[in-house]
Amino acid sequence: MKGNGPPMSTTLTPKSPRRTANSAHHLPTSEGLQALAALARSHTVAEIEQLVSQGKSAIWGGNSWEAPLIRSCDTIPIGIHELWREDSLHAEAVAENYHQIPSEFCSMIKAIAGRLHLRRNNAIKRVLYFGSTCEPISMVFEFAQNDGYELFCIDAATAFKASECREELVKYLVHELERVAIWLTGKPVDLDRVREELKLRNKVNAKMRQLLNLRLHNPLYLRAGPTGQLLAASSHYYGDPDRFLAILDQLIGELESAPLQTPTQAVIPLVLAGGFASGPRLLQIVEESRGAIVGWATHGTSDFREDIPPLESIAHYLFEAQVKGELGEVAGASAIYRKTGIEQLVRQTNARGILSASVTGCPYGSVVQGLERDYFKKQGIPMVALEHNVHAEEAPTEEQITKIKTFIEMLS
Repeated sequence: MKGNGPPMSTTLTPKSPRRTANSAHHLPTSEGLQALAALARSHTVAEIEQLVSQGKSAIWGGNSWEAPLIRSCDTIPIGIHELWREDSLHAEAVAENYHQIPSEFCSMIKAIAGRLHLRRNNAIKRVLYFGSTCEPISMVFEFAQNDGYELFCIDAATAFKASECREELVKYLVHELERVAIWLTGKPVDLDRVREELKLRNKVNAKMRQLLNLRLHNPLYLRAGPTGQLLAASSHYYGDPDRFLAILDQLIGELESAPLQTPTQAVIPLVLAGGFASGPRLLQIVEESRGAIVGWATHGTSDFREDIPPLESIAHYLFEAQVKGELGEVAGASAIYRKTGIEQLVRQTNARGILSASVTGCPYGSVVQGLERDYFKKQGIPMVALEHNVHAEEAPTEEQITKIKTFIEMLS
């Protein structure tokens, strides 16, 4: 259920595996980041609910590879992560007490379950999910059905290797996508609208590739927190694609002209596999410890094909991403192939090591980390496995901070 973002370049040519940077206190003010923050503030769940009260359609989910289809149906897809953005400790307590979910289980699952229950009287009551993601999330949505939510599951369609992306499998997923459009609008899909959304997404992807390539040589001008924010927003554009594209252009211009700051310390380039669901504070710890995230391994590296019918294009995009181990999924094909994509990204960016992040108590994440720990040990690529919860209300633990600092110091 985690959302995907824009492609990373496949032709990255960083100048050096070691970069230099300054303290954040001496970085120039970025007008592009100020504009991004303002746009983000204008696109909240509360604002979307206001639009729903005026007749707009919105759903929970649909904010990943399927987002162009959802947008073409005049519907706002809301990322599931928004369910734990605020007051997640309260939501987790509700899940433990009301749903009787064990306290030691995944905080992400508990926060989703509790928040949907707490929001059962709110305006957004439809949920779209994909059957190929983790089973506990599917069970949570079954709980939500008892609270009056309307569910739609895109039936599982998975390519475990390139040869399995057969015509029959593509047709099957196309049929599922056609059903989604009817569920949302009551009528057949508008293929012309979908085609335009795919072109828009590809345009955003191209700008993100350019921005990320420029950032490789100045990674602490555009820090990891806002970079991750841009990657996540590349599927929903904060509801305003024109403003989002303008912000990308502004940031590209800044990176093209921004001078490197006077060096005060060496910076260790790293690849991030997974993400810190609790927010940017652990990323800040990485940067305060002389690390710099130069690659994200959970985002799509492909564009949507424009030479085939648009629903087939979405299907091919998904299956190609699965075989590459992308889109942030930790189940099915992505769990098996993610390590290959991570290794490729390490080579492309000249990263010195890998930060592998997983939510504590996630059964899938722990298996993937185990597989990758063994694999990268054999490849001679340093990796540290980090666990965290989804609670932005909680400060990073001493154990997390020590683990990050020790790993980066080891790479120095």
